[in-house]
Amino acid sequence: MRPARFLKIAVAAAIAAILAAEGWWLTEGYRDARACLIVLPALEESGELVVGSLRRSDSLPGVFEIGYRATDTAGSRSGRLRCAFGDGPDGRRHLLGVEFDGQPIGEARLYFLERFWLGDPAAVRSGEARLRSDVPPLAFLAAMIGRPHPSLIGALLCALLAAAALAAGRLTERRQRG
Repeated sequence: MRPARFLKIAVAAAIAAILAAEGWWLTEGYRDARACLIVLPALEESGELVVGSLRRSDSLPGVFEIGYRATDTAGSRSGRLRCAFGDGPDGRRHLLGVEFDGQPIGEARLYFLERFWLGDPAAVRSGEARLRSDVPPLAFLAAMIGRPHPSLIGALLCALLAAAALAAGRLTERRQRG
């Protein structure tokens, strides 16, 4: 196999690996961000909820933080919700912890939240009716992506180096022909 052909295959494989891994990371981030948003109406049981910020933790990639404003007959107040997600023993994604206004909720409440709120489409729809997001689409996308894995950055650099080597090889071939 010629080196140029091998380099093309290596570049294509590296780019495909990056796209697949980043696609999975993005899907996981979307699912976790949406679940955290859906949890908010279960904890803020009354009033209108306006989400003003959503971000993914830099140091803990499975943690999302939501800044919001709750408005009801008593007035308006701001709040903060943090949700931690991770893979369970069954291989599925689970809500591992919730911090509501700076206080962690108990394990029993966490279990009921995941099992009977997130697992019930009617409850989710009723909560979403009170929820409005003022988070711009690009900010939501940034929260979904978060900080890329170091392995993805390494794979991207390898793909860029392979592409540069391929381009250099083509330039050399053209000069030799000319």
